[in-house]
Amino acid sequence: MRNTAWKITVLIIVVLLLRCSASAQELSGWIDITGNISKDLEDGEMTSETDTFNRNLYLSFQHSITSMLISRINLRTNLADADRTDSNGETTTTYRRSLEPALDLIFSNSMYNLSAGYRRQEEWATAHLDNNSRQSTVFYYTRFNVTPDALPTIDIQIEEQRDFDYLSVHNVDSTDTSYSIRSAYELPSRDVTLRYTANYSYSISKTPLSVTNKSVNDNFDSNYTTGYSGNFRDNKVNYSVIYKGNYSRNKNRQFVTQTGSVLNERTPLSGLYAKSTNPVKKDVDVLSSEVRLIDDDAGTSAGIDLSAAGTFHNMGVMVSSVRSVDRLFIYVNKDISTETVLNNISNWSVYKSNFNQAGTWSQVTLKSVSISVYDAVNNVYRYEIEFSASRNASFFKAINLQASNVPGVFATEIEAYGTDVPDDNVLATVTTIFTQGLNFNAEVRPQAKLAFLLYYSLDRTDQNPVSLANSIGGIIGNIFSDSVSAPPDEDFTSSITRNYGASSTWLIHRFLDTTFRIQRNEAFDNKGETDVSSNTYNLSFNSAPLPTLDANLSFIRSDSFSFNEKSSINNSLLLSVGAKLYRDVNMVTDIGYTKSKSIANNTTSSSRQINGTIDAVLTRKVSGTATYGFSWNLSDGSSSRSREGSAIITYRPGRFINITGNLRAYDSAGDVTVSEGILIDWLPLRAVRLNMNYQHSNSEPGPVKTDTAGGYAIWYLTKFADIRFTYSYTQRKEDEKTESYRFNTKLNCRF
Repeated sequence: MRNTAWKITVLIIVVLLLRCSASAQELSGWIDITGNISKDLEDGEMTSETDTFNRNLYLSFQHSITSMLISRINLRTNLADADRTDSNGETTTTYRRSLEPALDLIFSNSMYNLSAGYRRQEEWATAHLDNNSRQSTVFYYTRFNVTPDALPTIDIQIEEQRDFDYLSVHNVDSTDTSYSIRSAYELPSRDVTLRYTANYSYSISKTPLSVTNKSVNDNFDSNYTTGYSGNFRDNKVNYSVIYKGNYSRNKNRQFVTQTGSVLNERTPLSGLYAKSTNPVKKDVDVLSSEVRLIDDDAGTSAGIDLSAAGTFHNMGVMVSSVRSVDRLFIYVNKDISTETVLNNISNWSVYKSNFNQAGTWSQVTLKSVSISVYDAVNNVYRYEIEFSASRNASFFKAINLQASNVPGVFATEIEAYGTDVPDDNVLATVTTIFTQGLNFNAEVRPQAKLAFLLYYSLDRTDQNPVSLANSIGGIIGNIFSDSVSAPPDEDFTSSITRNYGASSTWLIHRFLDTTFRIQRNEAFDNKGETDVSSNTYNLSFNSAPLPTLDANLSFIRSDSFSFNEKSSINNSLLLSVGAKLYRDVNMVTDIGYTKSKSIANNTTSSSRQINGTIDAVLTRKVSGTATYGFSWNLSDGSSSRSREGSAIITYRPGRFINITGNLRAYDSAGDVTVSEGILIDWLPLRAVRLNMNYQHSNSEPGPVKTDTAGGYAIWYLTKFADIRFTYSYTQRKEDEKTESYRFNTKLNCRF
């Protein structure tokens, strides 16, 4: 890196000098200087090289004018230089200079808080500060909140942000103004549950340079929960009743400057995620909430590694089913311009559903998969998955059927888009969603060794409901009925899910207890498109005959129905044994067998699996963990087998050094991967920390060999300053040899 050495040296001196002058009361801040060199090669020939140098300064001065009035002045600066060289030897230099002053005034006491602030960011894309590359962002805000004791809270916000440049013909010109009020309350009671949150927001977005030159959004959202819990007969009978709901109404008007179709994002209601490691069944029936996939942060990883072999990620989004969807965008924080796997339509699957439950997903036919750049400066790219035709549904999920050939690709965001045709240059949409839930639980303990549990839950989601009274009356009627009383309306959809059952627990002997559980799940809608149900029976035995031995045996049967016709039968047997083999030596073994029959497809499948874990403290300095797993899958006309095992050994020769070695082998249907590695973490001096690691893997068929080496060193210069050096090297050999080098230097000072 050009002149990096002397720059780092000078900055260290400056930082140390700043320690003396930064000790003034109420002044704080930090300085961060980072240099990074990265180089990629293919068969010994350089394909790209990047040299970046970043300097960041943050200063904050806070002063208490009175006991209730505080002023705060902040200043942020950033200077970034980057040289990027391509395979032809051509170098492109980019610059970023930014200055961001801010002023905040805060007036508060124990009950209320009033704050107002101003921020202005000036940014240049050239080394010299001229108006041709200048872009400004101006932000104002006013916030007022009241938090009285035992009364509802109120929060009022007014914000405005304007982005603009200084060119004679503008490239950037937008203004966003928003007003919002929020209230929340929770009743302080042990038996009675009562709480709510209500939020109303009104926003105006003006973008005169885009096709949609103005957007007006009017949104109301509320959540409430009410219920009661109690007991009688000396706590032998406990019960609870809960009713909860969420009502949201969104009205959006978009003013466009051209006729024809316009591509618009569908408002995300929830982000969803689940993963599968089963190559036979890569899709997961029920996805869990994952807020990070819809948090409008395309640069931060959601922890979903699309480069991990043998892992199939189910990434989903919930939207209103009224507006159709014809494509999904999946964002990643990695340059995937060299992607050759996940840019293939055959390596993705997309499903839609109105319930996010087993038996309700149907596959969507795809038209194309492409890659585009979203933010080149921050290396944010996206996979664009387009459908062959638009689809209406509440839930969409995309599944990668193969791992990316680019290492370190992590998903950050998922978006659903659809094509609209505005009328009279105005596209107006109103979306109303009313979700309700009823829960009833009762537990009876006639004897100390015997307990019975009854439970019932009902969830109903109405999109564009006829009225609140109709929906509230409807959920009461759906306790016992499947009918949905509403006039015919193409925009009105209602999805109902019911779960109810009973269980009993009996302590037969002090070494043996048994649990029997029966449950029914139902899901249907008012359109007649979905009507699925299942009956599940579970008999479990749990025994702990010794203080060092615990075992659980379960028999499970599940019958699934579609439109009252039996569609599948599933029988499972699960055995789990936990044992303490010796002092500081523990073992857990899980054995499972499942047999399934699909009546609709006239197919039968079965699976067997054994998984185990052994962890032990071998000596005072040595500990280890070993895991193993075997699985066999058999279906009509096909079979598969997988085996895996791993071992991790940790050696601690002293208080300040750890040495960890790992070995893993995985075999799935003839695809074999073996990897081994070592990690050393050492604190040779109080002010110095060293870390080194190496990992090697070999995959067949191919073969594909990967070697990764890296490490870092941290020198704590003072209590408030440290410098970090990080290095990594990756080599991959397949049909061709690729290499990548990364070296990073970072200086940080806090005062």
